[in-house]
Amino acid sequence: MIWNKYYEGKVPHECRELGSFWWRDVMQLYTIYRGIARCTLGDGSTISLWDDLWTDLVLLVEYPRLYSFVKDNSILVQSLMVEQDLDVVFFLPLSTEAYDDLLLL
Repeated sequence: MIWNKYYEGKVPHECRELGSFWWRDVMQLYTIYRGIARCTLGDGSTISLWDDLWTDLVLLVEYPRLYSFVKDNSILVQSLMVEQDLDVVFFLPLSTEAYDDLLLL
């Protein structure tokens, strides 16, 4: 109900807190929750590529060198999948280490 009212088309942890003060208090625990709850990918429209646990590890933790070249640190998985050019997602040129991480990813 809260999602449909306040966050339709948005990801709660990627936008400012909305709703009642009770809900904003609950959202303060969301960072802890995201660290232990695995996301189901689906179409990727509600999953943060770097911050959410949708693979075995959080990508920000697994690939910090690649993350340092990211233009939009709140990009959604769906947005990355439709991108054709790396220069839209990353500041280029990538370092050798970051490029190796990209190949692993």
